[in-house]
Amino acid sequence: MSALILKLIAAVSMAVDHMGLMLFPRAEILRYIGRLAFPIYAFFISEGYRHTHDRVKYFLRIFLLGVLCQIVYTVAEDELYIGILLTFSFSIAIMACFSLFKRTVAKSDEVVLDKEGRTVGQVLAALLCVVSVGAAYFVSANITVDYGFSGIMLPVICSVTDNKPVRLALFSVGLAAVALEYAFLSGTFVAADFIKQACALAAVPLLWLYNGSRGKYRLKYFFYIFYPAHLALLYLISVVIH
Repeated sequence: MSALILKLIAAVSMAVDHMGLMLFPRAEILRYIGRLAFPIYAFFISEGYRHTHDRVKYFLRIFLLGVLCQIVYTVAEDELYIGILLTFSFSIAIMACFSLFKRTVAKSDEVVLDKEGRTVGQVLAALLCVVSVGAAYFVSANITVDYGFSGIMLPVICSVTDNKPVRLALFSVGLAAVALEYAFLSGTFVAADFIKQACALAAVPLLWLYNGSRGKYRLKYFFYIFYPAHLALLYLISVVIH
């Protein structure tokens, strides 16, 4: 199964989820169907980071679109809430820190720094990793972040290895952590919320079928545009019908 097919499944699932949220709040089944979207997008954030030719531009595309959506959402809802694109921006920033750390510990034939210089570089890179994860945790603990700290870390843990079975096993553990965090949002464990979010694990078999190909068509900018466009359309519909 190509990346294109999986992303289209995620886009449809996301639209169904937001229809349930904004138009049909009593149709809980729509929210269950919508659980497929986040894990697929999180997986491909990791894939996109691993394969992009320019990681800075990749980060900026996600971050700037996230800021734009955030402004619209904050004005419309009068609420401070970190949306999914900014959640993924945190993920990309943390992955960049871990990539820097891996480069500092990787063996190289080129001696750029002496032994002491390399050690200092490794310590600083490790410290940067800790600070980036700590910053993400601090923000998610004090501001409502879409999918929480576990959601930020999900693409990160998926990027630690190229071994597909191990990646998907770690990914499944991460999804379970997201479900637990979601279930404790009210301060006590809510079984119904855990079950709803645990439905995201249904995406794992689909991701197992991923064959590594992009697909016949490249619709990169379609997916960037689709997210704010469908939200705006649904918001307008909700204003009209309510």
